Amino acid sequence: MNLNEFLLSIIKKGASDIHFKVGSPPIVRIFGDLVVTKSAILNPQDTSTLAFNFLNESRGRHFDSFTEIDTTYTIGDQARFRVNIFKSKGHFSIAMRYIPVEVPDMTDLSIPPVAKKFIMEPRGFILVTGVTGCGKSTTLAAMINHINNNKRSHIITIEDPIEFIHKDIRSIINQREVGVDTPNFMAAMRAAMREDPDIILIGELRDKDAVATAIRAAETGHLILSTFHTVNTKETINSLISFFPEHQQPQVRAQIAANLRGIISQRLIRKKDNTGRVLAAEVLVNTPTIRSCILDPEKREDILYYISQGESEFGMQTFDQAVMNLYRAGIITYEDALANASSPAEFERALQFG
Repeated sequence: MNLNEFLLSIIKKGASDIHFKVGSPPIVRIFGDLVVTKSAILNPQDTSTLAFNFLNESRGRHFDSFTEIDTTYTIGDQARFRVNIFKSKGHFSIAMRYIPVEVPDMTDLSIPPVAKKFIMEPRGFILVTGVTGCGKSTTLAAMINHINNNKRSHIITIEDPIEFIHKDIRSIINQREVGVDTPNFMAAMRAAMREDPDIILIGELRDKDAVATAIRAAETGHLILSTFHTVNTKETINSLISFFPEHQQPQVRAQIAANLRGIISQRLIRKKDNTGRVLAAEVLVNTPTIRSCILDPEKREDILYYISQGESEFGMQTFDQAVMNLYRAGIITYEDALANASSPAEFERALQFG
């Protein structure tokens, strides 16, 4: 097959992910569903050739032996992909994620408007959370793009690999790729503190050291943006704290309460007209009430209630409120709304009596 022609053709059909695996034809994910293409079944030589084609495109990387690796692949100015190459039963398998060339606008992505307020804060940290494939990187890119268009800042991104490519508009942006521009996240973060940043984007908070470093950077007057693999805002706070041993947790709670600006937890839901997926976002804004819930473990169960009560005044919303708004606007079906509600029984009750 002509690889570039194949990739461009399936992007036009709405594909977000592409899988190459020995014993199967290429499989693509379109609007959340896996679809088997009509291409030929791949053999070990096919996937090996593809793997080394992608590896040869990787600047500055050295691969003598590996079991999995992340890189990127670009087709001129038409398309860009994040590529993960790994071994399965001794053969190469490849998973690709499409990255639009144009950095998206926050409004076009239906990111709640309150996010535009807290990303313009001079310091603190902001998290975008959710499962794999829910658009976290896209949301972060849109946030950086909004800052870039509205504020003079020095922005440093630390990514593995670099996904969206940003051009300087009002801000100056340095994008550093782990394995190419820096050996690892921690080395990049230590160096970033000496590079006069205003804003630091960390691709993902993966462990205790990364969380601690991000919090310290926020405490020293920087705005930190990152992603985290948790399913909702309350679980995000619990997980951040639980990284640390029990004797450190009171201090960590105080640091999070003082420096957190907001959390956006994401889900993508198929649109009713089958033209794509739409964002449903739970949004937490760190109000004084939320801050007290973070500080007191016994009050943490109340966070969801205060989010639901802060919709009109602070722009917060729970997943169920977000899903309800999408359903009432006719954007998603009742079945998909119910399937994506955090509490289906409460959702039905609110629909009946709301």
